[in-house]
Amino acid sequence: MVFQFEHVGLDHGDGKFDVRPLHLRDLKASLGRWQAGLNDTGWNSLYWNNHDQPRVVSRFGDDGPRHRVRSATMLATVLHLHRGTPYVYQGEELGTTNAPFTSIDDFRDIESLNHYAHAVAGGEDPERVLEGLRAMSRDNARTPMQWDDSPHASSATSRAPHHWRRR
Repeated sequence: MVFQFEHVGLDHGDGKFDVRPLHLRDLKASLGRWQAGLNDTGWNSLYWNNHDQPRVVSRFGDDGPRHRVRSATMLATVLHLHRGTPYVYQGEELGTTNAPFTSIDDFRDIESLNHYAHAVAGGEDPERVLEGLRAMSRDNARTPMQWDDSPHASSATSRAPHHWRRR
């Protein structure tokens, strides 16, 4: 069984937090290449999300109220119709979105905090740096399970921002 990371780097520019638009043809080619390459010799691990990836419906879909469910369903269909073992990360089955972090104080992940400090110290615009963190930070995968739409998603000790709600 193989875990590959090619498809989760297709929207990276000069680095992880330099987010570029995903080109569907690139995604199709990557997934197809791995399907064909392992066809007779191995087995794919199929995933969109894990503890290190932002939420796929926010990343490769449309997480707005009008299209979130359809986007999440489409992405699940693509995943589950490939040959391999699908991995569904907590909340992915509900179409969980990235958390709406508003400031650097909302982030906890050391990679994100270090990137922000280094980038801002190097003269980058703090708001532009936050845009990249909002899109790609591992903190998006590490928020509590969204049990309901109450404050902290029904997790009293949540570290999620107080304004975060399931959409």
